[in-house]
Amino acid sequence: MMRRDGSKQLKMTFLTLEELMPESHFLRNLEQCVDFSFIYDIVEPLYAKVGRPSVDPVLLVKMLLLGYLYGIPSERKLEQEVRINIAFRWFLGIDFDEPVPDHSTVSQLRRRKFGKTTLFQDIFDEVVRKCMAAGLVSGKLLLTDSTHILANAAKEKREVIEVPDTPSEYVKKLDREALEAGLLDEAVTYPEKTKTIIKSTTDPESGLMNRPGKPNAFCYLNHQTSDAECGIITDVFVTPGNVNDCTPHTSRLETQIDKFGFKTEAICADAGYDNSEVYDAMLKRGIRTYIPKKRKPNNASSHTTGFEPEAFNYNSEKDFYVCPQGKILEYSCYSKKSQKKRYLAAKKDCSSCPCRQQCMGNSKNSRLIERLMHEEARQEQMKNLNTPEYFAALRLRKIWCEGNFSHQKSEHNLRWTYKRGIERVTEQCLLSACAMNLIRLV
Repeated sequence: MMRRDGSKQLKMTFLTLEELMPESHFLRNLEQCVDFSFIYDIVEPLYAKVGRPSVDPVLLVKMLLLGYLYGIPSERKLEQEVRINIAFRWFLGIDFDEPVPDHSTVSQLRRRKFGKTTLFQDIFDEVVRKCMAAGLVSGKLLLTDSTHILANAAKEKREVIEVPDTPSEYVKKLDREALEAGLLDEAVTYPEKTKTIIKSTTDPESGLMNRPGKPNAFCYLNHQTSDAECGIITDVFVTPGNVNDCTPHTSRLETQIDKFGFKTEAICADAGYDNSEVYDAMLKRGIRTYIPKKRKPNNASSHTTGFEPEAFNYNSEKDFYVCPQGKILEYSCYSKKSQKKRYLAAKKDCSSCPCRQQCMGNSKNSRLIERLMHEEARQEQMKNLNTPEYFAALRLRKIWCEGNFSHQKSEHNLRWTYKRGIERVTEQCLLSACAMNLIRLV
C-alpha cells in the first residue's frame, strides 16, 4: 500500500549541536588532533587593545580551512554551506541561533587584516610541526616538484614590455668565485640591458608559460616539497609561470631544512632540477641528490659516440683535459658569458688528428671543452644515479609529489585561481597544502 505523508505540523524539539554531530565525523577527529588556539598568538599584534570586539580570528581561519578541506573555492558559497551544515557549525562553534560571518566580512578581513602578513605561512609551518610531533615526517628524504595553476587572466589581454635583464644571484656568485680563484683579473661589471617579455594586463604578476605539454597561458607555478615518509608537504613556494623550476630550488630546500631542523640525507627531483648549483649546495651539506640528467634537445648537434665532452678525461691535479687520441687541452680562459672554464686543444694537434671529422665535423677551429665551475660536485652527485636508492626515490617522488598535486587539484582548490597576485595565490597554495596535511594527520 502506498503511503503519502501530508503536511506536518511544526513542532519544537530541544537538541544541541553536540547531539547532532556524528561521533565518527572527520571534523570531530580534526578538532581532537589540532588545537587551533595557537592562531591567537600569531594574530594578536594585528588587533587593537581597545574598540569594538572583532570576529573571532580562529573562527575565520577555520572557516577558510573548511573551504579547502571540502573543495569550496567561493567564500560566498562557503557562507551558504556553513549556514545549513551542522558539522560545519559544530566545528566553528556557531550555534543555531548565532549568525554566520558574512562572506564579505571573511573576504575583507583575509585581504585587509591578514594581507601583507605571514599568517598563512605561520599556520602552515605549525601544521607541519604537529605532523612532525605525530611521527609523520622524518626529513631524511625530501621530494620536490612543481605544478602550474591557471591565472585569473585572459590570454588575449597582454602587452609587450621591456624589463631589466640582470644576471641571477647564482651567476654573480660564480663570477665572484672565479675572481677569488684567480680566473679573472677584475670583478665582472654587468652592463644595463633590457629584454622584452609578454605581460598580462589583468594579472601582471603571473607569467606566460611556454613549455611542451603545458597550456600556453598565463599561469603561476606552485613549487612543493614533500617528505618521503608519509607525503606530508613541508614547503610551498609560488613563482610566475615563466620561472625555471631549478631557480628557487636550492634556497627553498635550505630554508625548510634550517627551519624544521631536518637531518636530510638525500633529495629527489625530476630532470628539470638538473643544475650544478643544486649539486654543489647539497654536497656542501652532505646531502645526496637523486636527479636524472636533463635530456638534450632533439635538434641539438652531437658528435659521434666517443667524442662527447664526457669522453675527455680531466686531470684535476694539473687542470687539463686529455682527448681520446691522447692530446692535451690546456686551460684557456674563463667565459664571462657562460660562467664556465674553457679548455682548448693546440691547433696543430687538431689539424693532424685522424679523427678530426668525427670529433669536430667541418669546423676549422681547435676542439673546445667547457667545464662548469661546480663540475666536481656534479660528477660526485652523478654517482648516485642508477642505484637502488635512486630508483626508490624516483618512485616515491611520483607517488607523493604528483599524487599530492593530483588530489589537491581535484579536491582542494588548486586547479585554477580566482585570486590575482603572487601573495594571494601563495595563500591559496598554503591553505590547500594545509588541508592535505591535516587530512593525513587525522
